[in-house]
Amino acid sequence: MQIVHNKLNQQTWDSFVLKHGPRSGRFLQSFAWGEFMKKVGEGEGIINRIAWMSDVGEGQAPPNIIAVAQVMQKTIPHFGTYAYVPRGPILAPSPFEALPAGRQGEGGGRGVTEKNMIICSGASSKNDLFIRTELASEHPSHALPSMRRGVTRTENVQPAHTLITNLTISTDELLSNMHEKTRYNIRLAEKKGVKIEMRSATIDEVWPVFEATASRDAFRLHGKEYYRKMIESGVAFFAIAKHENDILAANIMIDFGDTRTYLHGASSNVKRNLMAPYLLHFELMKDAQSKGIKFYDWWGVAPLDAPANHTWAGISRFKRGFGGEEVSYPDAFDVVLKPMRYATYRFVRAMRRMMR
Repeated sequence: MQIVHNKLNQQTWDSFVLKHGPRSGRFLQSFAWGEFMKKVGEGEGIINRIAWMSDVGEGQAPPNIIAVAQVMQKTIPHFGTYAYVPRGPILAPSPFEALPAGRQGEGGGRGVTEKNMIICSGASSKNDLFIRTELASEHPSHALPSMRRGVTRTENVQPAHTLITNLTISTDELLSNMHEKTRYNIRLAEKKGVKIEMRSATIDEVWPVFEATASRDAFRLHGKEYYRKMIESGVAFFAIAKHENDILAANIMIDFGDTRTYLHGASSNVKRNLMAPYLLHFELMKDAQSKGIKFYDWWGVAPLDAPANHTWAGISRFKRGFGGEEVSYPDAFDVVLKPMRYATYRFVRAMRRMMR
């Protein structure tokens, strides 16, 4: 097996990611997302695309790629750097047949065993404290146990639980799968004259709505330029709901392969009784259907067994009103490379949180 860095072109890279990547979040491993991360300086702008190649082609597409990982290098002030692999590495089925005997571990190609640690080991630099990875398997039971030496569970960066709506059915079936109140609110917004526009709004037009939402719901936004570059890069687009001259709702959407992802959303403090967000999502679903997109990923819901006061309880009720399949991913974990410094980093981080 050989490991190559930053050698695959966009078409080859994305073809593998689309074929073998997870249904939710595979855009994070797309070539375009990596280029966007460079522009906004995520990971200090250092993006490493790693491909593990078998020595002999095995009939895959491309034939000799067995795994890929798009890796961001991030800095922890006073502690050094770490490597972050969002929703990856992405493995082809049974990719480890090319590894020498004794290094293959137990289980299948997507099992989380020593195999994944071998895959991840090529993602780090010599100065990294750890490798943080969020595996692409849809089976949470595959998560690596915390007690495994050198591996520690950590909080998720990307949503571990999401809802995916099937768009391969008819519009009537789509509506019938929704909650009655959701259907009512869609019809209400249509009746009241809410209009939907896609790919025409600018960041300057929608930014006040995002700021109002962040203030109302007490969450942090990226800076305005972050979203401007996201849209200008072509990796995402705006969709807005308007009434007369007022922007009532704005979504940032990502299309990658057969999936449309609802990345971020905002709603105005005015005319909330017009239920604009409901119609906006419904029209986005119909638009996706017209383009042959098969799935609508809501990009995060609270777990079904979450307490009633969960931070995402309200938005999760809204999303689930549209119907869909509940999908869960394993917890993120850190592969620890420098145990003493990592332990100190975790202790300091915990103390800082206690003092807030």
